[in-house]
Amino acid sequence: MEWNFDQDVLEQNEQPGGQQNEQQGEQSPLRPDRPKGRRSGPLPPWVLVFCSLLFYVLCFHIWTEDRFSVGRFLTLTLLSLSFAMFSALLGTVTKRRKYQRIFALAVVILWAVLYLAEYFILDSFQNFYTLEGMLTGAGNAGHEDFKDRTVDLLLKNIWRILLFALPVVGWFLANRYLKLRRILTRGVRRYLAAGGAILLVVGLLFGLVFSPDRKRMGKEYNFTDAVHGFGLPMGFALDILKSGGNGGEFDIPESRFVSTDSTAVSDSANTESLPSQTDPNGETVPPESTEPPKPAYTYQMMDLDFDRLIENSNDDTVVNISRYLSSLTPSKTNDMTGMFKGKNLILITCEAFSKEFITPELTPTLYRMMTKGIQFTDYYQPAWGGSTSSGEFSVMTGIDPARGVRSITNTIGRNMSVTIGNKLKDLGYFTRAYHNHDYTYYDRDETHENLGYEKFIGVGNGMEVTDVWPESDLEMIDFTVPQYIDHRPFSVYYMTVSGHGAYSWGGNRQSARHQDEVQGLDCSDTIKAYIACNLEVEYAMESLLAQLEAAGIADDTLVVLTADHYPYCLEKSDAWYTDKDYLSEYFGYEVTNCFQRDHNCLIMWSGCLEGMDLRIDSPTFSLDIVPTLCNLFGVEWDSRLYSGRDVFSDAEPIVFWPDHSWKTDKGSWDASLSSGTEFTPAEGTEVTEDYLNRIRRSVSNKLNYAYSVLGLDYFGLLFD
Repeated sequence: MEWNFDQDVLEQNEQPGGQQNEQQGEQSPLRPDRPKGRRSGPLPPWVLVFCSLLFYVLCFHIWTEDRFSVGRFLTLTLLSLSFAMFSALLGTVTKRRKYQRIFALAVVILWAVLYLAEYFILDSFQNFYTLEGMLTGAGNAGHEDFKDRTVDLLLKNIWRILLFALPVVGWFLANRYLKLRRILTRGVRRYLAAGGAILLVVGLLFGLVFSPDRKRMGKEYNFTDAVHGFGLPMGFALDILKSGGNGGEFDIPESRFVSTDSTAVSDSANTESLPSQTDPNGETVPPESTEPPKPAYTYQMMDLDFDRLIENSNDDTVVNISRYLSSLTPSKTNDMTGMFKGKNLILITCEAFSKEFITPELTPTLYRMMTKGIQFTDYYQPAWGGSTSSGEFSVMTGIDPARGVRSITNTIGRNMSVTIGNKLKDLGYFTRAYHNHDYTYYDRDETHENLGYEKFIGVGNGMEVTDVWPESDLEMIDFTVPQYIDHRPFSVYYMTVSGHGAYSWGGNRQSARHQDEVQGLDCSDTIKAYIACNLEVEYAMESLLAQLEAAGIADDTLVVLTADHYPYCLEKSDAWYTDKDYLSEYFGYEVTNCFQRDHNCLIMWSGCLEGMDLRIDSPTFSLDIVPTLCNLFGVEWDSRLYSGRDVFSDAEPIVFWPDHSWKTDKGSWDASLSSGTEFTPAEGTEVTEDYLNRIRRSVSNKLNYAYSVLGLDYFGLLFD
């Protein structure tokens, strides 16, 4: 006789009523008289959930982990076991075996998709995406330009997909050929609940005490590192908790900044040491200074009423942001303030740009711009936990893109008056934004006009470039410059695309276009292809400067150019068809930390700057661009509202990364290390523990500020 039963029948027979029926001699039609202890049946659905999730965690950890430690492994294992038990427990809520099976299969399939998707994202972009970011990435992966690459990536990894199907296949086979003891159903809820709770507590204790990632559970939370250290489910949970609090609390002093004299700070020449003099009438006259008088510098701040928000807002996040901002000391104006007031601005974010290929022989125009404009000798473009959109956001706003690829889309419909685009637009500048690819990609058709540009033009709504992949930067410049060069003053923004991966003669049209020009270089074909496609930027800048000089406005135009991110398509990846780490080959050393990986180039050039020998040797990064431009163009702005600084001001230089690593003029802190030697002092420098703690608090506050601001329309409330 084939033996079959439902869990609800078993549990009913465990109740007193079931025992009474046996005493009365009544026999259930679903329970034949079998010897005690021999009751068995199909494998319960909760076993499928439990075993599948553990299997997925193991595979995912092996595929993605490159920083093994005992503390991390134990924490990850305990938390994963806990999550698997709680997920299995949810599958026993209903007593109907049919619904249990449906729930179990749905949970298993959902987590299989999530784990595989995160693996593919890590392979493509070298970091994990939050649920918000995955939704954005899913749309872009299905875009026409990347559809073939997505299909290729899936085909190359079909074995991983089939491997993830093994638990389901095993469950069906076990149900058909195995008969299991009743212990797998009797009291299972109690066991799963108790086991899950115990393992969760023990796992959290391990994580807080022994794991090298313990700081990621608190103020130094970072999604990618949280996933590495605690597993994907806990990473999602921490992200949801952080989103609910819109960034967490700020570690700020009780004291607040108070301006004592209408923001004026006199730095005039010192005359106290000179003797007083009298005129023929006996009147005392001030002494004559041997030095020319210095201008009176003022605080770079606006008259903002933070107290109104602190006292009247019911939102704790708004109150915390306002208290934090009101505690900051603004930077001061300086000798460079207003140097380009009323002049033109061209701001360019270059796809996967880097400074290594800039040479006087191969790229004379870029070399001229880099060495004869304002020279930034220690500049970084951090990998902000996203891709092009997050790097682009940092360049355009001066605020940390703490929400990854969703940061820029979070600005839609919100007040973004802090951008340099909006500052100049409000002064009556002619404004345009351009991109030589699909105008709807990353929702740029909705974001860029709100970021300060009256019209955004890309392929599909006005941009005319040859239909190849990737499109030509030179063609974009030649097509667009005539649209604004006679409308002065103008503020123009470009996002290029020619430098996009993959880097091969067949996969990048611009690489093939300039193949002959790089054949003499001593490097692999992949590196040659990368340099070749970036020659489009060289020729685009050559054309741009020639047109500015022909119009006689090169001295009245500031051209600012930097990267959106390092060339991550050179790293080993199935998505970009790279079979080894070409990034280290390109840099000429093994890349082991973010400081080596994210060093880059910032160009600020104008004809009037040539010969001035302006150098910034302190650490700078992309968040410093907008504050520096606000100072140079003499607009009304408040330095406290930005994550970066005006590089010409007295503000302390702090470059930071999403994982809470940072660099100052006194040294660097690598937050990814698990040892106790995270800080590396600059040569000849010694720092105190108080200094390290102060900078760490400052970085944590800046990251929390950005995350909170992007979670609500704070600037709309502040400027209302």
